[in-house]
Amino acid sequence: RETGQFTLQAMAALSLSSYTSATVWRRPVAHSSSVRRAAAALQSAAAPAFFGRVSLSRRCASVVAAASVARATAAIDDDDDDDDGPLDSSDAELMDGEFVVEAFDNVEELNKALCLEVEENAKAAIADRGYFTLAVPGGSVAKALAGLKELKGVDWSKVHLFFVNERTPEGKCAALADDVWVRAVKMPTENVHRVGTGAPAKEAGLYEEQMRDLDNDILPVDEANGLPVFDLILLGMGADGHVGSIYPESAAAGDESGAAVLAVNMPGKRSITMSLGLINTAERVIVAATGASKATAVRRALEEDDCPLPAGMVDAFSTIWFLDMAAASELQAYSEEDEA
Repeated sequence: RETGQFTLQAMAALSLSSYTSATVWRRPVAHSSSVRRAAAALQSAAAPAFFGRVSLSRRCASVVAAASVARATAAIDDDDDDDDGPLDSSDAELMDGEFVVEAFDNVEELNKALCLEVEENAKAAIADRGYFTLAVPGGSVAKALAGLKELKGVDWSKVHLFFVNERTPEGKCAALADDVWVRAVKMPTENVHRVGTGAPAKEAGLYEEQMRDLDNDILPVDEANGLPVFDLILLGMGADGHVGSIYPESAAAGDESGAAVLAVNMPGKRSITMSLGLINTAERVIVAATGASKATAVRRALEEDDCPLPAGMVDAFSTIWFLDMAAASELQAYSEEDEA
């Protein structure tokens, strides 16, 4: 990426994760127009949606695999007017992302993995540029972060916390985060970026201002779309496929304004939400879903072409899905595991 926050080497350093009970499917993806088209051409012969089962401890090797695909296809000419020629290996190093699905045997293991992702990404970002930016939702994902209270070695004074969505004026997501882990880790008050209590339209604009008022060393801005680049965004997913406060067929789901934060004025859902544009600009996004009630939405989001569900529109540089087996139960890859 042009922001240069995580090169291939830096992301590979995150491959230290080792969970005890998970099934993993992955596919390398490319985040450049020329490589994406070349990869699509290679996969046109009815390739499976996901690669086979792999060792979890090697999950981040998918970034390396993506780079290999990019280098192998770099010789294919790109006819874009702004392209000076074939990509070389250094281009691949900065552009290739990953798409990973991890299915855990139980919710407890999934929760541990979420906390470990926060820990590893925080340490890597702080070592890289001195700061770490994190966005979290409310609900079950917020509760899953209770394990952050036990982390050692994370300098919370270097962490800036934002909220993916927030009810106004209630502030439930911030209050839940305070109760579950923020207060316990003694994160500086000024580093916890809260939403105000006014009308959603007003607070959406003010919340985006909070992001843009931060120094670029803390929260860089993407050179292509002008949106802030978070190190890690955590998302939950509802049974209807919503993420944040972006609901199916809502104005927020179809928003193309380029705004980082949107107002949501639905009956019983007066809130602000990060836009899909902002979410997809992040270095890494993790979508967590548990329970059989989410299985259909998970299948649609991961396997349905041009899925209209907001969860299916999540497409960050590094996109990872954390599922329990119940939520993964309708996936084709899951069925193939059972048959094997």
